[in-house]
Amino acid sequence: MLGKLIKANFRKDMSHMISFLLIVILSSFLMQLGLMLVIGYNGQFERKVKELNSPELVVFMATDDESEESAVMDYITSLPEVDYYEIKPSVPLYTEVLTADGEKTDSKDAPSNTTGSYYYAPYGEWGEIDKPQFVDLYDGPVDEPIYMSRIYNQELFKGAYKAGDEISLKVNGREKTFTVAGFYESVSTYNIFFIDPVTLSGLKTDDVVPVKQVLLKLTEGTDVTETYNEIANEFSVRDIPSQVISIDEFKLLYTQMINIVSVFLCAFAVIITLVVLVVIYFRITNSIEQNITNIGALKALGYTAHQIRTAQILEFVLTSLIGTLISTGIVYMILPPLEPALRTVAYMKWDYSFDLTSLMVTLIVIAGSSFLVALKSTSSIKKLDPVIALRFGLKSHSFRRNSAPLETTGGPLVWLMALKSFFASRKQNILILVVMAAIGVSLAVAVFVGYNIGYKPVNLQKLLSDSYADIMVSIEDNDPVSEIMDLPYVEDAWWLDSFTGSYEGSTVQIDITEDWSTVPGISILEGRAPGYDDEIVIGTKLAENRGIMIGDMILIESGGHSYEYTVTGLSQGTDNYGLFVMMNEDGVSHLNKECHKGRVYIMVEGSDPAISPKVVENIENMYGDRLTTYLDYCKTFADGNDPTITLSRVICIVLVIISLAVIWLTMMLLIKTMIIKNQKQLGIKKALGFTSSQLRTELSISMMPPIVAGITAGAIVGVLNSNRFMTLLLGAFGVSRSNMAADPWMIFTVIIGGSLLSYIMVYALSRRIKDISAYSLITE
Repeated sequence: MLGKLIKANFRKDMSHMISFLLIVILSSFLMQLGLMLVIGYNGQFERKVKELNSPELVVFMATDDESEESAVMDYITSLPEVDYYEIKPSVPLYTEVLTADGEKTDSKDAPSNTTGSYYYAPYGEWGEIDKPQFVDLYDGPVDEPIYMSRIYNQELFKGAYKAGDEISLKVNGREKTFTVAGFYESVSTYNIFFIDPVTLSGLKTDDVVPVKQVLLKLTEGTDVTETYNEIANEFSVRDIPSQVISIDEFKLLYTQMINIVSVFLCAFAVIITLVVLVVIYFRITNSIEQNITNIGALKALGYTAHQIRTAQILEFVLTSLIGTLISTGIVYMILPPLEPALRTVAYMKWDYSFDLTSLMVTLIVIAGSSFLVALKSTSSIKKLDPVIALRFGLKSHSFRRNSAPLETTGGPLVWLMALKSFFASRKQNILILVVMAAIGVSLAVAVFVGYNIGYKPVNLQKLLSDSYADIMVSIEDNDPVSEIMDLPYVEDAWWLDSFTGSYEGSTVQIDITEDWSTVPGISILEGRAPGYDDEIVIGTKLAENRGIMIGDMILIESGGHSYEYTVTGLSQGTDNYGLFVMMNEDGVSHLNKECHKGRVYIMVEGSDPAISPKVVENIENMYGDRLTTYLDYCKTFADGNDPTITLSRVICIVLVIISLAVIWLTMMLLIKTMIIKNQKQLGIKKALGFTSSQLRTELSISMMPPIVAGITAGAIVGVLNSNRFMTLLLGAFGVSRSNMAADPWMIFTVIIGGSLLSYIMVYALSRRIKDISAYSLITE
């Protein structure tokens, strides 16, 4: 009996349920894919750590003093937190990539520069900590094999090589042609080229400065951060060039971009789920009003209110379940081509499998919320008396006010009828308002991200840096700023040096320039730049972690020296994940440090990408080989080849497409319902002489007030809160307050664009009015 009732509901509402099903598929697809990515990649990283026995800490130590190295290793091994360790047997060798003709393939441009000192290790000689896992092996004969990590192939060579390709290198002054015999995965030691031991011994020379890679496994329960700070401080006190990297930093490298994508997917899945719930409520309440006599008849025939409600509820819950299962199939269909593409930002192969957790969470959110809303929407059926229902409704008369009576109100007739329809459709207006507000939020975020990252990536660069410049050059000369300032098109220039220090056991990066108050792109959120030798600015993350306020005095230590500085301001940047200090040159003397002034940052006229290459060319002509590298931010951003820029553009396009799809599907469902509900009125109007075009225009205009109001509300909320959303996404990198452009024009762009597209969609979807026969609708 209940089954027949459910089948009857599906047959009657088939076209509506198909539209609803498509919205559910879209929502559940985004939610399940987002959950699978965040669970899958974070879980994959944890599995890799266990599988490869990866270290909790990696120490890079550069010293050619054997007694000093021995003392440091004695210190490390004496730490009770260190369970055991291994020293990676690798050799740093200066390497240039050559073409087939023996020419260098790269320039001094940092993004394309592959020349530098790289680590080489003998193939087959590795320990048990972070043992490399070789994949994509070449099965042909190889004379001079070389193995590189997936990360190096992607980051260093832009994914140019595959197994079996030849690569010509000039290693330590000697030219060699290798065959890429395969790639490997490693959590922490991805910076090594593995080659034949005999070949490596022939490339080494006595003048190579050794750099030790010490892999540390800590005892169970050890606080990795505390041990990290303790070891880093010890190197700082001994004044030994070093770098300490924790497992958490490696995790950020592998998973952070995936997590950002996942947050976007899940956030907009929630927005679409909200649309789904509103549609359910509207569809059920409207269905009860339309079919109230049928409900009365069912009750008179013996159906209970519980049975009728259950049939209505199951109609939507079953559709939600079916939609979620269909979306699951789609997700697993796109994973094979999607996973290789994701390696460009995740740097590791994802061995995905069926994810029950993601499916269950999606089912609970989509189907569970659908059940609750449907349960609430059908509550009026319990109180419905069969006799009242058979008399055509809960109320036998309507006492609504006659808004804009035609006989007394002047104006175009179609507009007046649209106005009357608007005032008479309260539930419909609420539905449209909520749906369009949700769409307005997603479109606003798309415009915000598209402008600040896709179109004006300099805004993101300013957010991520404590100081921004158009060009960075590295010159062997000391303090070439004055010479660079005299070049054409240069507006400003300053040098910047950095070294490592500590504050209360936490490792901090210390950035120094001559006078921070003269740096044009400095990002100080609160307070002011340091003016005296005992003043500093600190990163906001350091201030938050340690409870430091402006005016506090803090003790900075470096290289066995310490000094107490006064905090004059808080700055934002991703250097050392927000744990950094900025001081003027005269403040460094207290720590007994000397600054190298060869790294120069430059602002060009108008930050013009057409001018910046000319400045770089002038600098190359002036310094020649003394210019070691440069980075033209203006040109790089204008080219749009940066992975972050590409990813942001893809996200924006996806958000716009999803938003338009939701508008289309929702309006399709809504307009079908309205046409069926008002079919007799439409027939009468056609009989009176109204054309299909006039009726379609009337319908479109009547829906525009809630559409415009909803998009306006969503656009305002979306733009005003986009920076909060970006702060959440980039918080792990050290961003504590996103301050990218959130201008009024973004709101108006969303309102105008969203309203126009919505009007076009509504008018297009109302086409079925043209097929209405006035005679048939009046006689039915």
